[in-house]
Amino acid sequence: MKSHLIRSLFLLALSIMSGSVVAQSMLSLGVGYEQTSGDYGLVNETEITTIPLDLQYINEAWRLKLTVPFISVTGDGSVIPGSNGVIGVDLNSFIGGGLGGSSNTSNVTDTQSGLGDIVSSLSYAFIPKGDEAWFHELSAEVKWGTANARKFLGTGENDYSLSFYSLYEKSTLKPFVSLGYLFMGDTAIANYNNVLFASAGVMYPINENLLLNAVYDYQQATLDGMDAGQMISLYLTKTLNEGWNVSLYLLNGLSDSVADTGMGLSVSRSL
Repeated sequence: MKSHLIRSLFLLALSIMSGSVVAQSMLSLGVGYEQTSGDYGLVNETEITTIPLDLQYINEAWRLKLTVPFISVTGDGSVIPGSNGVIGVDLNSFIGGGLGGSSNTSNVTDTQSGLGDIVSSLSYAFIPKGDEAWFHELSAEVKWGTANARKFLGTGENDYSLSFYSLYEKSTLKPFVSLGYLFMGDTAIANYNNVLFASAGVMYPINENLLLNAVYDYQQATLDGMDAGQMISLYLTKTLNEGWNVSLYLLNGLSDSVADTGMGLSVSRSL
């Protein structure tokens, strides 16, 4: 699943762009905080805290985004953050060692922190001629393997994805769907599956400054033997004065391959 801090800024950007594919340029800076927890169908619980810095530039129909996250993982080393969510791996079966070189990931819990995987994307938005009820966006995204794999903060490999998003605007409840394909980079200890991912939800403007989003996410399993990722999320975004925006969200996992629960906050400002 798409990182929820990235998604909160993504939904905000689309709410700004949709309706008229922006005719002027806009630069925005954002910072967020997210905490998730779950056992991912394994022995122990893993808690992940993410604090990303986000830079986004919109110029007419084009949108360029860069996210640099700081990440902290508390667990036994059996869960690794990855593209579009979390990759659960029992590392004992591969390297016989846990966090900090322990020989038993099922008994030792430790906290590792550092730079996460930097994510960059380029998107193009358009409204079909003669059908202004629909807003579409095509995106290409790269997750750079900048997180320390030895600390189990990431796979250490680059991942790539392509996605297509559609929003229907001519109703009070604005439904949207997205479909994408993720190309996973294999490591020396794991061969990951390239997978489909999809989302469906509704965007509801409570008023001109308050936006509510409800989203269901699905992703095929990135490793054989795991179940598909399924999650529901609720986002509330408030537009403040002088270009400030605040987004709060809650998430709930529906399968073992994602976090059981989570919450987050992001703040951004248009420059």
